[in-house]
Amino acid sequence: MKLTIHFLLFLALFWGITEANGKSITELTLGANQKVVSLRPYFSVVEDSTGFYSAALLFKEIGLFKPLSELRKPNREHTFWLLTKVKSKQDTESVISFANLTHADLYLMADTANASLAHRQAGAFIPANLINTSDSRVHFKLHLDANLSYWILIKSRHVKNYPPIFDFQLSEEHIFSKEKQQRQLIDYCLQGASLLLVLYAMITWCITRHRSYLYLSIFVVGFNFYNLSLNGYLIDWFFTENPVLGWRFTIHFLHLGLTGILLLVFDFWGLNREDKKYKLLRNFMLYGILIVSVTSFLINYYTGNFKLMSLVNTAFSIIVTVYFITLIIKLWRKLDKQGRFLGYGLGLYLFTSVSLTVMLWVMGEMALSYYAFLSAITLVLITLFFLTGINIKLWQTEKDSVLYLQQLNQLQFHQNQLLEESVAKRTEELKQRSEYIATLMNELNHRVKNNLQLLYSLSSLQLQSVSEPASSGILKDSISRIKAMMLVNENLSSHQKTGADHISASKFITEIVDHSKKMFNSDKFPVSFTTDIDEALVLESKFGLSLGLIVSELIINSFKHAFFHQPQPNIHISIWLSEQNWEMKYSDNGIGLPAIVYRNFGLDLINDLTRQLRGTLIKNNENGLTYFFHFPKLN
Repeated sequence: MKLTIHFLLFLALFWGITEANGKSITELTLGANQKVVSLRPYFSVVEDSTGFYSAALLFKEIGLFKPLSELRKPNREHTFWLLTKVKSKQDTESVISFANLTHADLYLMADTANASLAHRQAGAFIPANLINTSDSRVHFKLHLDANLSYWILIKSRHVKNYPPIFDFQLSEEHIFSKEKQQRQLIDYCLQGASLLLVLYAMITWCITRHRSYLYLSIFVVGFNFYNLSLNGYLIDWFFTENPVLGWRFTIHFLHLGLTGILLLVFDFWGLNREDKKYKLLRNFMLYGILIVSVTSFLINYYTGNFKLMSLVNTAFSIIVTVYFITLIIKLWRKLDKQGRFLGYGLGLYLFTSVSLTVMLWVMGEMALSYYAFLSAITLVLITLFFLTGINIKLWQTEKDSVLYLQQLNQLQFHQNQLLEESVAKRTEELKQRSEYIATLMNELNHRVKNNLQLLYSLSSLQLQSVSEPASSGILKDSISRIKAMMLVNENLSSHQKTGADHISASKFITEIVDHSKKMFNSDKFPVSFTTDIDEALVLESKFGLSLGLIVSELIINSFKHAFFHQPQPNIHISIWLSEQNWEMKYSDNGIGLPAIVYRNFGLDLINDLTRQLRGTLIKNNENGLTYFFHFPKLN
C-alpha cells in the first residue's frame, strides 16, 4: 500500500515538474519606498493533502509550485506550502506578519551556493517555548542583506476548519512596530476604560447594593475578557504553553457577558416583578446560554471545529437578537426616561452583534480581525448608556425619596399641629374639670368642716350640762375623736389650697396633744406631755385620720385608766423613720394594763386602725404601759 502511494506521488511530482517546466517563481524586489507589501500576489503554492512534502524536498523540486491565483477551492484540512523570492535593494530589518493562522512554519534560505536553511515557528496554537524570542504568534522577524535574493517558504496549516487565509505581509520592522504600538495603545485605552467602568460599577454596587450595577459588572467583565482573548493578550498572559485551551475558553467569556446583559435588562426594567411569563422567558434564555456554552466547549474539545462552534453561536445570537428586539418593541412605550437609556444601549449592542455576525458570514475568519476593536468600542459606549440609565434611575429614586420625605414631614407636622390642638383643647377641658372638682372639694371640705364644728360645738355644750361622770367621760371621748377628725380636715384643707398632699406629722400630733390637755387635764392632777417627732416627717393625707385617731384613743385611755395613783402623770410620744418605715412609741407612767382586760371600744379601735395602716402593735406593761407601733411607709 505504501509503495503504491509513493509511486503515485512520484508520478505527480514528475507530472508537476513537467508542467512547471519553463515557469519561474516571481521575485519580489523591495524598493526604498515600499514599506508594506502583501505577499499573496507573489506566492506560489503546493497543496499537501498527505503530509508527504518537506521543505528540503520542495526546495529541490521548485517546479511543483504553481501561482496562488490558480488555486481553486482549497481543502480546509490540507497543508499549504507558500513560496516566494524576495530581494531588497538595501539592508533592512523586515517582518512577515499574518493573522488568524494556527500553525505557520517559516523556512528562509539565501539564494547562494551552500546557503543554510533557517526554520522558525509561529501561530495561534503554537506554545511559547517553540517560538523564537524575536518573533511572536503573528509575525517573523527577518534581516535582508542588500541586493541578495532570499527564498521564503511558509508552511501554512489551519486547524479551525475555516478556509485558509494567506494574508501574509512583508513590512519594515519600524513600520510594523509602529502599527503594533498604535494598535496596543488603542487596545490599552479601550481596555483601561472598560476596567474603570467595571471598578466604578463594582464599587457602586458594594455601596448601594443595587443589583443592576452587579449585572452591569458581569456584562463588562465578560465582554472585556472576550476582547482580550481575541487580541491574544489573555493567551499570552495565562496560556503561554497551552494556547489551544485559552482559545477554547474565549467564547465562554462572550456567554458570561450575554448573561450579564440579560439579567441587567430584566432587573432594570422590572420584568422580574411583572407577569410570570417574563420570568419563564428569562429562565429559558439563561438555560439556552448554558446549553450553547456547554455545546461550544464539547465541539472545541472533541473536534476542534471552531467554525462549527461559531455557526452554533451565530444561530443562537440570531435568536437572542430577535428576542431582544421583540422585547424592546413590546415595552418601549411603557419605559421611562432612564429605562430608554438602557434600551439605547441594548439597541447598540444588537446592532453591533448583527453587524459582526454579517461580517463573519461574508468575510469568514477575516472578520475576527475587526471583532476585538469594534466590540471594545461598542462595549465602552454600551456601558456608558447603561450607567447613564442606572444613575438617572437612582437619581430619580433619590429625588422621589426626598419629595416623599418632605411630604411625610409636612403630614407629620400637620398631624402634630392637630395633636397639639387636641391636647390643648383636652388640657383646657381637664383644667375646667379640675377647677370644678376643686370647687366641689372646697365645698365638700367646707361642709364637712362645718358639720364637724357643729358636732363639736353641740357636744361641748352638752358636756356642760352633764353631771354624771360616766356620761361625761363618754362625751369627752367623742369630743376628742371629733377634734381629731377636725384637725385632719383642717390640715388637709390648708394643704390643698397650696396643692400639697402631705401634712406635717409633728404639727398634727402636737395639735392633738394640745386639745387633749384642754379636754382632760385637771388642776389637781395635771398630766405632762413630752413629744419627740422628727420635724422632717410628712404624712400622707390618706393616713392622717387613722394615725390621729390612734393617738387620740391612746391619750383618752391614759387619762381614763392610767393615773389614779400617780402623783406625777406623764405621757411620752415619739415618732421616727427607720429604713423608710415609720416607728411610733407611746408610753405613760400609769398603772398599766390589768391582768384581765375586758372588751374595750378604745383598744378595739386602736387595733382596727393599726391593721388599716398595715402596721403591727407590741405592748409592754412594765413601768406603766408602752405601745410600739411599726408602720410601712406612710409618706
